[in-house]
Amino acid sequence: MIRSLIDLLRNLQSEEDCRLFLENIRWHGVPVCPHCGSKSEEHYKLTNGGIFRGLYKCKDCRERFTITVGTMFEGSHIPLQKWFIAIYVFLAHKKGISSTQLHKDIAVTQKTAWFMLSRIRYSIRYNADIDFGDITQVDETYIGGKNKNRNAGKRLKNTRGRSLKLKAPVMGLLSDGKVYVEPIPKASKWILHGVINSLVPKGTTVVTDGWYGYKGLSENYVHKVVDHHRGEYVKGG
Repeated sequence: MIRSLIDLLRNLQSEEDCRLFLENIRWHGVPVCPHCGSKSEEHYKLTNGGIFRGLYKCKDCRERFTITVGTMFEGSHIPLQKWFIAIYVFLAHKKGISSTQLHKDIAVTQKTAWFMLSRIRYSIRYNADIDFGDITQVDETYIGGKNKNRNAGKRLKNTRGRSLKLKAPVMGLLSDGKVYVEPIPKASKWILHGVINSLVPKGTTVVTDGWYGYKGLSENYVHKVVDHHRGEYVKGG
């Protein structure tokens, strides 16, 4: 388990360390062919100069593959350690990280840093194949910059930095440790219900706060409400 950047640098020092770490996360010790779906310990390990570097050949469909096929790392010659550091700092910082800063931090060109951040954002934003479990926690928030940082022609008058006019509504769903994030036009009942109904299996438990937009979920779900107005922030674990 990587709990900090220090853990990452200490435990994943080589490309081999990173490959084995990624294989353990994705395959849990048994290689899976991304071409035909065959899961087997008998896939062939192909060597180069007598050294195995993670290239497999499927025993069934005979296609070659590595652990990076089907991931944001596929086709990239950037070391996995740099990818992992980029992902860590992107997720660990509240406002993410710019390509200008990332290229300095991991010693790549700014063009490469921009490419990496684009793939990271794409993978996070479009990873909708989450298996929502028995309990899904749902909430919405507003994200955006400060009025003073806007172009002079786009600044709003008589507003404070936290004005909702400056921010975009975003909806998040958490289930089994995974988060799905969806930018939404506004936090209205029909939009909130639409996202939940399209992703979360009927009959499961949905946990929300007391916002009126979530009323009526009990028609399709076991709806649990955490009432912040009563000082309630945890309910039933």
